Amino acid sequence: MSMKLKIKSFFGPSRQYAVTGASNNPSKFGFKILSWYISHDLPVVPVNPKETEILGQQVIPNVTKIISSIQDHSKVGSHDFSSTDGLSISFLTPPHITEATLREIAGISGYQQIIKGLWFQPGSYDQAVLETAESIGLFDKVVYEDECILIRGEEGLVSANL
Repeated sequence: MSMKLKIKSFFGPSRQYAVTGASNNPSKFGFKILSWYISHDLPVVPVNPKETEILGQQVIPNVTKIISSIQDHSKVGSHDFSSTDGLSISFLTPPHITEATLREIAGISGYQQIIKGLWFQPGSYDQAVLETAESIGLFDKVVYEDECILIRGEEGLVSANL
């Protein structure tokens, strides 16, 4: 699948988004990218085990809790996943954390139906991360190659008719 198609399929009308490595520090991309989702009125969950709230959004400590709640069509705090068709995740974590997160995701039964897109921001991945995405069957949903959602996100929203 071309990168353009992967970017398009990252977005969807009933999609839930998550930002792993979301940050309260305005100089960090974890803050800027979370801001991008909020400014586009997209339902986004910041993921960070050390924070409780970022940009007025309740923080969830890990992605697995979001996936389980989407499967159950339930809520986690202020986030309602009752009508969500799946999850697209922006990664802003160091590669070893990104890889560990992928392994956690793979431990959830049915994860391949829930995960709709993985956007590895520059600096969040290395060869081991790409190999892990391949080994768990999600590589065809990965946006990488130094693609940044702040640059290509608008195109993805337009191509997905959002």
